[in-house]
Amino acid sequence: MLLKGCLHTHTTCSDGKMTPQEVADAYQSLGYDFIAFTDHDYLLSPRCDEIYGNVKSDLIIFRGIELTVFVKGYVHVNRIEGETETLYVFNHLGEYDLTVEEVQDRISIVREKYAIDLVEITTKGFRHKEFEIPEIEYPKMASDDSHSRVGIGRAWVELDADRDRDHIIKKMKQGDFWNCYV
Repeated sequence: MLLKGCLHTHTTCSDGKMTPQEVADAYQSLGYDFIAFTDHDYLLSPRCDEIYGNVKSDLIIFRGIELTVFVKGYVHVNRIEGETETLYVFNHLGEYDLTVEEVQDRISIVREKYAIDLVEITTKGFRHKEFEIPEIEYPKMASDDSHSRVGIGRAWVELDADRDRDHIIKKMKQGDFWNCYV
């Protein structure tokens, strides 16, 4: 089954402008099949699990968190939970104002702590082609990293998978998906 999804969204549980329910409704209205709530670790509302759990939607909803990792400054890594699988995404490579070599260095350091599975080659949904190179040896994922309604729907992934969190994560880890852009 062909599925459309975004694995990097923010809500009022951290610095987003929309509630988790509003985020889910907005993505569903655009024909998405799955999303991940990945609010920031250092801003996370203590009630976020309860709030996420109350979302009513036909979407497959992943719970995740955007981790702030201090490595020669800081970088962000999304941890996205399935039922038994976990996905780690090194986020928005273009946002750090680093060269390709510096990005590779940060990834190698971060990977000592987290099993990086993917890298995000978009910043707020805008593509950074300079990171779509074989030297960065990870599957490259597009996302809109939405914080508001304006940011929703700029970039997403599509994949042929069962409507199952773990199956989606496995396909993502294998790089068996397509990046799509408006």
